[in-house]
Amino acid sequence: MPQKPIFLTCAFLSLFGISLLADPGYQYSVDLTNVVHDRVQVTLTVPKMDQSTICFRFPKVIPGTYTTYDFGRVVQDLRAMDEEGRDLDVIRKDVNTWKIKDAKKLHSIQYWVDDTYDLTEGKAVSGMSGTNIEEGENFLLNGHGFFGYLDGCEEWPVQIDVLRPETFYGSSAYPKVETLGNRDRYQAPRYNYVVDMPIMYNQPDTATIRIGNTDVLISVHSPNHLVQADYLKEVYGRLLQSQSAYLGGELPVERYAFLMYFMSESLPIGTGALEHNYSSVYCLPEMDQEILSPFLVNIAAHEFFHILTPLQLHSREIHNFDFHDPDMSRHLWLYEGVTEYFAHHNQVRSGLISETEFLKRMAGKIQDSKTRYQDDLPFTKLSEECLGKYAHEYGNVYQKGALIAMCLDLELINWSDGEYRLIDLLGDLANMYGPQRPFRDRDLIGDIVHLTDARFQAFFNQFVTGHTPLDYAYFFNLAGVAYTPPSDTMVYSLGDVQLGMNQETGRLVVNGVYQLNEFGRALGYKEGDELVSIQGQPVPSSSFGPYFKGIFAQVKEGERFEVAVLRKQGGSAQEVRLVAPIRRVRQVLTPEVSFRDRASKRQTMNRNAWLKS
Repeated sequence: MPQKPIFLTCAFLSLFGISLLADPGYQYSVDLTNVVHDRVQVTLTVPKMDQSTICFRFPKVIPGTYTTYDFGRVVQDLRAMDEEGRDLDVIRKDVNTWKIKDAKKLHSIQYWVDDTYDLTEGKAVSGMSGTNIEEGENFLLNGHGFFGYLDGCEEWPVQIDVLRPETFYGSSAYPKVETLGNRDRYQAPRYNYVVDMPIMYNQPDTATIRIGNTDVLISVHSPNHLVQADYLKEVYGRLLQSQSAYLGGELPVERYAFLMYFMSESLPIGTGALEHNYSSVYCLPEMDQEILSPFLVNIAAHEFFHILTPLQLHSREIHNFDFHDPDMSRHLWLYEGVTEYFAHHNQVRSGLISETEFLKRMAGKIQDSKTRYQDDLPFTKLSEECLGKYAHEYGNVYQKGALIAMCLDLELINWSDGEYRLIDLLGDLANMYGPQRPFRDRDLIGDIVHLTDARFQAFFNQFVTGHTPLDYAYFFNLAGVAYTPPSDTMVYSLGDVQLGMNQETGRLVVNGVYQLNEFGRALGYKEGDELVSIQGQPVPSSSFGPYFKGIFAQVKEGERFEVAVLRKQGGSAQEVRLVAPIRRVRQVLTPEVSFRDRASKRQTMNRNAWLKS
C-alpha cells in the first residue's frame, strides 16, 4: 500500500530566479499615467540578436481558457526601432504576428495597447482573461494582453517596469524587485511567468491572510465599495485553513493573490474566474457582499486548488505552452475535473457544508452533464480537441470531469481499505514530477496504475479514454449511497444560454455561451447580446417565469423562432434578429442520491474515509 505523501513546498523566490535576473533579456516599461483614448504605451528593449528577421507575437491562446482570443487585436501603432530610434521595416503577418526586418539592428519595440473590455469586433474576451484600462479607476494587467514575445525567445528572462498613478497600488503574486517613487519593477525567469502573473492597479483595498508559511493577498476593486477586502478575509480565511489541512497542513506556494474586479455596470464580456499558478483573477458583477459570499467561496475554492494542478503536476504541453499554435493536453479531467471535485470535497470534509449538501451538488453535476453534453465522448478526446471540434463540450470538465474524480476517489478508497484517497494519489504524482518536471501525456495513466493497482487501468480504459458512461450506481454503492438514475424529458428552451441583467438598460444580457445546446447554437447568440423581444413580444425587466411560460405555450416543433437582440457592432448597438426552427431538447431530471439507512460495515468504512476528516 502506498504511503500517504507530503506535498513538496516550492521556494518561491528561487523559483522565480530573482538573483538570476540582473541583466534581463526583455526590458519592458508601461506607462499607466498617460492614458490616451483608453490606451497606454508599452516599450520593449531587447538585447542584440543574430537573426536577419524575427517575428514579434502576442498570444492566440493562453493556458486555462482553452479558447482562441487573439490578444494581438488590442495592439496598435507598433514600431520597431534601432538604437538611434530609426524605424525598421515591420510587416503585420496576422492578427497576432509582426515580422521585423533587419532584426540585427533591433533595439526596441513600441506600441499602444487598448483593453479587451472595450473590444467591439470579433469574439469577446472573458473579463477574467482580459485587460482593463480605466483611467483614475483601475488597470487590470493580464500579461498576455500587454506584453508580447519574440518568436523562439520565450525562455529569455523578463523585467517589467510599471509607471503608476501615485495613489495606486499594484497587487500581484509577483514579488516586487523594487519600488522607486511611482515606478514598480517586476522580474520573471521566462515569458510563461508573465502570462501567469497578472497585476491589478487601483486605489488600494487589500487584506492579507497568513496560512502556515503562505501569505495570501486579497485585492478588491469594487467601485461602489459593496465588496471589501476585510470581509473577504473573514470569508476566505475559513476556506483556506480547511484547504491547507486538506493538503496535509502545508501549502505548496509561499505567496498567493486573489485579484477581485467587480463591475458596477454590465459589459459584453463573460464573467467568472481564471486560475494561475500563484494567483487567480475574478471578474464579477458588483452586488452586496453577503449575497455574493456563497458563490465566491465555491469559485475561490476551485481556483485556489489549482496550486496543486497544474502548478505541481502538469504535462509538457502545459509546461512548454505554445501561445501561437498550442497542442492541448489529453488530461482536462485532471486539471479542471479533479480541481472542481476537490473544491467541494474539501468543504464537506472540513464541515463547511453538510454531507447531504455535498451529495446534492454531485447530483446536480450528473444532471447537467447528462443534459448538456455527450455522455459517451471520451474525455481525452474532449481535451485534445477542446479548441475546435469539441469546443461546445468544454463545460463538461466542471461537471463530468469532477464526477470522474469522485468515482476514482471512491474506487481508491475501496481498494485501499480507506487508507489511500485521490488527494494522496495527486500528492504522490506531484512528488514524482513537480513544477519543473512535467509528465508526458501518454505516460500519466500508466504512472497512476504503477502507483496503485492494475485494476485502475480498466477504470481509465472505460471511463476516461473510452466511451463508457460512468456507472454512478456502482460507485455510490461503495459508500452506501443509494442512486436512482435520472429520467429525462423533452422541453423547449432558449438554448441553455447564460443570462444576466444589465442594470443600466433593464434588459437581460447574454453572459455566457459555452453551455449552449444545439438549438442555442443554431440561433447564434453572442456574449453581450441584450434580449429585446422573443416572437415579437418585448422582454420584460421582471416576472420572467410567466413571460417565458407564455412564449413556449404558443410555439410548435419546427416553427420559426425569433429572438431580437441588441448587439454591439462597430462601436454602436444594432438590433439583430436570431432565427432558427424551434426544437425540443432533451432535459435530464435530477437523479435521486441519498444515504442508505442500512449500510454494510465496509460501506460505512468507505463512507467515513470519503466524507469525514
